[in-house]
Order: sequence, then structure tokens, then C-alpha cells
Amino acid sequence: MRRILLSVLAMTVVACGTSATDGGAGSAEFNAAWSHTFPPITVRSGTEEDFLCQSWTLNNEEPIYVSGVRQYNDGAWHHSNWFFAPEDMFGDDGTWNCRDEGFGMVEAAVFGGVVFAQSTQTFEETFRFPNKSAVIIPPHSKIIGALHLVNFAAADIDTTLTLQFEDAEPEDVEVSLQPLSFLIYSLAIPPQQQSRWHMTCPMQTVYDVLELNHGTSDDFGIYYVLGHYHSWGNYFGLSYVDADGSERLIMETDNTAGDTLGRIVDPPLMANGAPGLKVTCGYNNTTDRNLIWGNDGDKEMCMFLAYVGAPVKVVSWGQDPSEEVAMEDGMRTFEAGCSEVTAINVRQ
Repeated sequence: MRRILLSVLAMTVVACGTSATDGGAGSAEFNAAWSHTFPPITVRSGTEEDFLCQSWTLNNEEPIYVSGVRQYNDGAWHHSNWFFAPEDMFGDDGTWNCRDEGFGMVEAAVFGGVVFAQSTQTFEETFRFPNKSAVIIPPHSKIIGALHLVNFAAADIDTTLTLQFEDAEPEDVEVSLQPLSFLIYSLAIPPQQQSRWHMTCPMQTVYDVLELNHGTSDDFGIYYVLGHYHSWGNYFGLSYVDADGSERLIMETDNTAGDTLGRIVDPPLMANGAPGLKVTCGYNNTTDRNLIWGNDGDKEMCMFLAYVGAPVKVVSWGQDPSEEVAMEDGMRTFEAGCSEVTAINVRQ
């Protein structure tokens, strides 16, 4: 659980009666009820900044029903993950070292939640959740970002990020969204070729938690998906795997770093008791070495953040060794073992 949350916690596709759309597609003017520009960060030429956090205390006396999110930045933001947590947790507002202040993404996600994750190297993103759904931030919360900045330019850069929320009226929200995230940790992407990496995880643990705590056992809907990989990534897909082995595509994209990798799923695609959930990442490794998992610019990742309309937070990772299984469209294909699925009940 710690690996996946420490790493987290985004073309239009039509499949099986659902569609996944670019989060900004067709959006009207963004009406920000909450907006904050974080302090500037200086990133030296040719360097990376990791383990930096920034925070913003909301001073909210009432819940915030986040129905839309927008971010824009001045560059050098490789990616960032934004959480909400109780306002008395972690550091003071501003910029601080995550480790020095004892910030943990595990604690932030469990005691609060995930409100936004930035697509790799994007300057601007906007999306709205569909179908009267929202991420609900409790009263007396703060926003905390876990940051990764990279400056490839010849000069230093001072850069800021602005985060904005649209706030729905409580009576207009019927679905409270919770995070679901998978990670393929056991990457060893072969050099000088394209390849695909799959991982299928059993979902029975999720159904068991829903049955035990809420009396509903076999259904949830996915409302939004954000894939994540680095410079060599060129494909992301997410599908339900039904009992007969057939797959129902939730979303896919061939966008690359710098493009939006997040997609709204509208209408949301229901699980309908599907026993498996499959993630796929594709790569074009143009180097002469294997690419392994890592946060550095010379490594790769395969992970995603999704929002589900069910009172459960779900995490899983592929830590077991991956096996080469077949050729797929002329590409070598690898299967990662799903090491564990953790489902955490959310009280309503």
C-alpha cells in the first residue's frame, strides 16, 4: 500500500456504451470558487527538485463539493499530486521539505483524500466530474501537493502553480468520488523497441468491503482516469475483465508526456461484478538499456489514478517479477503479477 500511495496518490474513446473524453473537452468557462497560487520555486538549470511539498489551508467551515479542477503553471513541473488532509496535519502553508515535516502520502490519502493529479509535464489542465459527482473535502482541511520539478533549460527558472476548484451545491451532488490507483512496479522495459505491459488485479476484495459495510457487493462506476508514464510512454489503457475473460474498455490514450493523460468517463462505466481490472502501458524505449521503475528522468513508470463512485479507496501494485507472455501487434508483451489489492472502507 505504501508504494502505490507514495507514488500517487490524463481522443475520445467509445466502448461498450460508454465514452471517455478529454477532461477539458467541451468545457464552458471555468468558474473558480476556490483559487490559490503557490509560492514560486527556483529550479536550477539541469536539476530536479523532489521531496518538496506545498500547502494551502482552506479555512473552510463547510464541506467543499469539488466538481471541477483547473491547474496552470509556469513550466518545469514534471508532475504533482494534490491531496486534502485535516488542517492540523503536516507543515505550515508555503513550501517545505516533505520528509522534514513528516508528510506521508499514505496518511494524507487515508485521513483525507486525493483531489488532483497532474499529467506529466502539462502546463494547463481543466476537467469537470460528470453525472452529479464530486470529490468532497471536509471542513477544516488543507491542500497539500507532493511535487516533482525538472528544469532541462539552460537557465534557472522561477515557477509557480495555480490550483482552482469549482464548487457544486450540496443538493446537486449525488455521488461522492473516491480514489482507485494501480502501479506496475516491476518494469524492465527492453531497449530499442516498443513493448506493452499489462497487469490484471482481482476485485473481489473491493466487493467484499462494499458488502460488509454498505450492503452492496458487485458494482461501482469509474468516472475519471488519469494514466501516468514518462518520456518513453506512448499508450495507456484501462479495462474491466469479465468472468468469461472478455474485456470492456474504460478508456485508452496514445498521448505522450506533455499532453493531457486524464479522461472523463461519461457516462461512468459500471463494473457489474467484473472479477478483474486490467491496466496496460505501452512504451517506445529508444535507449540502449532497460528502463526500470523510478521517479528520475531516466526511468519510467506505469500507474493511474481513477475516481470511483463508491465508498471505498482502492490501491494495488505489481511488485512480483513480470513475465513475457506474447507478441502483440508486433510488440513484446509482458504481464506483471498483481501483488496485493487493498480496499479501505469510507464512512458515509
